[in-house]
Amino acid sequence: MPTIYDVAKRAQVSTYTVSSVINRSANVSPELTRRVMNAVKELDYTINDVARSLQTRKTKTVGMLIPDIANPFYAKVVRGVEDVLKTVGFSLILGSTYNDREEQARCIAVFRSKQIDGLLLFVAPGDDSEVRALIEARKAVVFVGRVPVQLKADSVSADHATGTQLAVAHLLSKGHRRIALVNGQEGLSSSADRVAGWKRALKRAGAIAPKEYVHHGDWTAASGYSSMNTVLDLDTPPTAVYTANFLMMTGVLKALKERRLKCPGDVEVMSSDDSEWLDVFEPRISTVAQPSYEMGAEAAKLMLKRIKSPNRRFDQIVLQPQLVLR
Repeated sequence: MPTIYDVAKRAQVSTYTVSSVINRSANVSPELTRRVMNAVKELDYTINDVARSLQTRKTKTVGMLIPDIANPFYAKVVRGVEDVLKTVGFSLILGSTYNDREEQARCIAVFRSKQIDGLLLFVAPGDDSEVRALIEARKAVVFVGRVPVQLKADSVSADHATGTQLAVAHLLSKGHRRIALVNGQEGLSSSADRVAGWKRALKRAGAIAPKEYVHHGDWTAASGYSSMNTVLDLDTPPTAVYTANFLMMTGVLKALKERRLKCPGDVEVMSSDDSEWLDVFEPRISTVAQPSYEMGAEAAKLMLKRIKSPNRRFDQIVLQPQLVLR
């Protein structure tokens, strides 16, 4: 495997010049730059990241933990992260926790063994000792989407309370008074914020907010299906429902279809998250679009700032959702 010394010999320059050209750390004349790059190409030289990280104690690698790589929402967030990181030569290692605390701990251990420079994560519900240990060790950590109130770190999230309030207010404006909330897992800030927004909108309209109208699932279609069947079996079932994501929405629609209930004729459905395919989807579903790409991009920017300035103050960025009516 060719080394930096081989490149320097081929280009007839010093190793310092080769390093300066490759790392763009100093001004090098166009002629010397051309000779170095030609030598790199001819020798098929690649930078030894392991050796460089031993010297700099930086790997230019960021780890990211998301709940489920199969969920398109997280794909957009990851795209935002990657687009920012690649502009400065950083790489991203991705892992899925499936909202399981033990899997989160396992992934964090793997990431630490890879000597990542920082961690972006949608924190799983439950014990947060591994994440706390990272923060206390002054590692760069950015919470995305979900913000544990007991841990102090940089964070980027969407205003789920306002988003839910917008959705419920829209349903109220259409005459609904019995509105259910098919929510995500308990123990997460995003889920608690949705409940707060749901209660606030109903209270302002003088509508009832019975606790049995709120059901928590695990973000999957199956949990949306189960939750919807539960609220439909109530003595006074809802006439409208707001779901925490569109995977749960598909489960809700399946439950309605099996009972031969029309949407929106019998039960109107709205969902958090938005997607291009909803423009051709039947029935026409109004949504609260989350700024998923922007969330990832802003999180990556915070990460780079934290790596560059470990002692800077923590930033909490809250992005606003948008009501999309169909």
